[in-house]
Amino acid sequence: MRMRLLSIALVATAITLPARADMGLGGIARTGSGQTTVPLRIFGPAVNGTGAASYEMSGPAMGVQDTMWATYEPNEQLLYVSDFYGKAIRVYPAFKTGNVAPIRVINPPVLSQTRANAPVFAHDELGVITTNCCIAVYPLHGNGDTVAPIRTILWGGGANPTTQLNNPGSLTYLPDTDEFAVIDYEPGTNASRIIFHARTASGYATPTRTITGNGVAGAVGIAHDRRAHLLYVLGKTTLANLDMIGRVAVFLDTASGAATPLYTIAGSLTQLNRPAGHYFVGIGHDPYERRIMVSSSTSSVPAAHRVIIFNEDAAYNSVPLRDLSGDSLGPGYMGTPFGVPSWDVIHRNGFDLPPPD
Repeated sequence: MRMRLLSIALVATAITLPARADMGLGGIARTGSGQTTVPLRIFGPAVNGTGAASYEMSGPAMGVQDTMWATYEPNEQLLYVSDFYGKAIRVYPAFKTGNVAPIRVINPPVLSQTRANAPVFAHDELGVITTNCCIAVYPLHGNGDTVAPIRTILWGGGANPTTQLNNPGSLTYLPDTDEFAVIDYEPGTNASRIIFHARTASGYATPTRTITGNGVAGAVGIAHDRRAHLLYVLGKTTLANLDMIGRVAVFLDTASGAATPLYTIAGSLTQLNRPAGHYFVGIGHDPYERRIMVSSSTSSVPAAHRVIIFNEDAAYNSVPLRDLSGDSLGPGYMGTPFGVPSWDVIHRNGFDLPPPD
């Protein structure tokens, strides 16, 4: 009888688990489209081609203007959305569907327009690219329009170039070295580089290191694999006819200076080479399902949306695991993809996290 009761309990637990997910994707409304917002869409591991999203969050209760940058925090199963036009960080339960209200909003006026964010659960902090220039750190569980930043690494332009921050994007956090990393450019040459700052840095702080050189040329996004200690840098080369040759350069996460990638994911089979008029949006990494996700689009129609998904160990001229395309990826300008696996996937891959509510 006891075994039977245990079996029933396990079945009941399984029923309450969220639907299995795999990848999240948002975006920004297209100019002149009449859209007021773009939903957050979640795709399961079986979705490929032009297949529809498994579920989505959308509706006025969300209170969000754009969803282009979002991250999944697995310890509490929450989504942190950088609402650029709404000038806020909005926090949602990861596995709810429909017209979902945020459980917290961080929206002090000093936050202004925010791009990417990086939750740091171990320190109860949230790194945020703010006002298109700086890296601010807020309390992870902050709420409201009076939340003050704990620290801010300031703009490196003008008379204070020390921080080397100019127009940072694609923020990620490296727990082993306790650093934030962003994509940025060198003033004067516009050469791409990766800039690292200590999480605890503030003011006009000096970077802990940079990655420069041909390996990060044309960089548009960065993702971190904390288990394999790798950085995935999405970059491009634009040809004379404006076609783009795309690549993912893979570095050790301790790399510095004009580092040479360990290897690249590039070539005709990767589907990363894009015709004129297309552009890369961003790159995401899912440490639980061990996937690399790259998004690209055009400035014209959602039908040109594309997300290429690779196994984590893909290298050189690898065929993608999946190739998603079309307006099922979203009605607006497409965002950066991010992993959002369900609790059973997390535990199956050896991560000790609590089950969802």
